[in-house]
Formats: sequence, structure tokens, C-alpha cells
Amino acid sequence: MSGFSLNRLVRDVLESSSKTDPRNLADEVLDRVDGHDLRAALGQCLPAFVREEIRKKRNGGVPPLDRGELQLVMTEQPRGPGGASRRHASVRLARSAKVAAIRAAGPRWLDDRLCTGEHEWKRLGDCTFTDLMYAVRQRRDQAARTEAVAASLERLADLLRTHGVECVRDLPAEAINSVGGAAA
Repeated sequence: MSGFSLNRLVRDVLESSSKTDPRNLADEVLDRVDGHDLRAALGQCLPAFVREEIRKKRNGGVPPLDRGELQLVMTEQPRGPGGASRRHASVRLARSAKVAAIRAAGPRWLDDRLCTGEHEWKRLGDCTFTDLMYAVRQRRDQAARTEAVAASLERLADLLRTHGVECVRDLPAEAINSVGGAAA
């Protein structure tokens, strides 16, 4: 097994590079990967990439439909006492493209993948109460962290106006220290 560590290489590039755009930083990382380490690098970064694709599919996977799309609607009509039900199909104009898209998707969202524990994943349709509550806690924790960072960044923006400076780097040290680390 190779001793190659993509994490270590990325941290080295982040420490030494003056670039800020992730695409440019990624190019710099790639330039430093030897040919024989490419498979190891790909194997180390693919899980995060796949996880992101799962998230994107789950959070926006219903394709938009054009307004006014026709919908086929199946209904069951009982025949009466002791009689069998009769299926009835009708076509109608969808009122809302979003509602039509959700209806057209049907229960496909039950197949969405969801993180249900540390290194545990399930299809949403197979989740238990405990699994769902883990996902709820995970999202609420992330939302709280995001809100805390947003508040710090907003405080920095206020300080720029208060001190009449253009960049955070130009703030007095005591103003910067009053905010703490405002990582985005």
C-alpha cells in the first residue's frame, strides 16, 4: 500500500499557495501528484465527491417540468356493494410545475441515500425513527455552525463600516480579536 496521503498534500498546498480559488488550488494539487499515486488520490477523494452528488440529488433531484404539462391521473372507483373496483384514467392540465414534478417523481425519493450514523448509509425508505433523528441532529448541528459563522462574518462587515476601512486586514487588532475566528 502506498504511503500517499491526499489530505496531507492538500494541506501542504493550502499552506504554501497564494491562490484562493479552489479550482486553481486543485490544479496545483494535481500538478504535485505523481503518476503512480493518481489511483490512490482518486480513491481518497471519490467518497467525498460521491457524497456531494448524493446530497445534490436528494436536495434538488426532482427535474423541473414545463408549466401546463399534461398529467395522467389514475383513480379507483368502487362499483358498489360486493363489486370490484374499476380503475379510471384521466388527463388533466397540471396547475403547478413543481407539484406536477413531485407527483411524477412518486415515491422515488424513498430511494434517496441518507447518512444514518457515522459511516452508515441507508435508503430513506429503509430508515427507522433512530436513523431519521440522527439525520435531523446532524442537519441542525450543521445549521447552527453555519449560523454562527454567518453572525461572525456579519459582525466583521459591521466593523468595516464602523472603522471606515475597506478590508478586514485593515481593522485594528482589538476589533479583529473581538470577533474571533470567522471561518467561512
